[in-house]
Amino acid sequence: MFGYIRAFKPYMRMCEYDTYNAVYCGLCKEIGRKYGFVPRFSLSFDFTFLALMDMSLNKTDLCAKKQRCIAHPLKKRFCVCCSNGLEYSASSAMLLVYHKLKDDLQDKSIKSKLRSVLLLPFFKCPYKKARANYAELAKSIEEQMASQRAIEQEKCASIDKACEPTALIMQEIFGALGNAGNKQNLMRFGYLLGRFIYICDAFDDIRDDCKKGNYNPLLLIFDSDDNNKVIDDERFAKIKDYVSDSINFTLGELAESYVKLEVENYKPIIDNIIYLGLKNVSDMVLKEKFKRKLREVKDDERSV
Repeated sequence: MFGYIRAFKPYMRMCEYDTYNAVYCGLCKEIGRKYGFVPRFSLSFDFTFLALMDMSLNKTDLCAKKQRCIAHPLKKRFCVCCSNGLEYSASSAMLLVYHKLKDDLQDKSIKSKLRSVLLLPFFKCPYKKARANYAELAKSIEEQMASQRAIEQEKCASIDKACEPTALIMQEIFGALGNAGNKQNLMRFGYLLGRFIYICDAFDDIRDDCKKGNYNPLLLIFDSDDNNKVIDDERFAKIKDYVSDSINFTLGELAESYVKLEVENYKPIIDNIIYLGLKNVSDMVLKEKFKRKLREVKDDERSV
């Protein structure tokens, strides 16, 4: 959940946009209260979506107040204050970010390794605290991350197998939301969302992974020689068509699972993310525009 789950803001009403931002700001405050200052910088709208789903399925009433923060010291902004709707998302963020940083240590990029070395000390205590509160979820994430490393080491050429650990992690995270009667639908929803995230991320990184010699299952689908450092136009077009079909199939299945959920509160915002936001992100990824706009997106997140 690192950047691919976001709303399509041009189609949001002002009240929805304000609520969306208030949840983001409230979650930032919640992470600061529970886990410290530095972990707040790991926040993205991915975890805002998780918080919205949590609040919606548990019918949490919105409680927001105008507050100041270090990013906006001069002007108060609305922040959601109902911690019972934010705590799970904040804890999930700490579990996932910690493992993402550990995984980046294995990256061939010096920049990624250095970033992980510098940030990991700030996330060790938050991770232990979150793990103590959600031991089963933490254990499941650890197991799936180990499976992911094994898949990468064997250089698996199947995108279905490669995305399975990420899908199962999201399955566990979303399966814990709502009531027991909704659990199976939520698990299916989370699984498909995890699959979407992995495929988008794999295609987003494909040129860098090819150049650096990193594992990427998409590179092995139409060429078993992972030492080839160049993707010609014909090969890239085949991969793009394959990814487009996979994403469209996954989003279709995701929409089917979503309509079975008992989403009530904040439904227009969540509808926007599911039906418009994810499609917009996948289109940007396929057009190779997502990374180019990443700095702009980060600036946008800090400005909310």
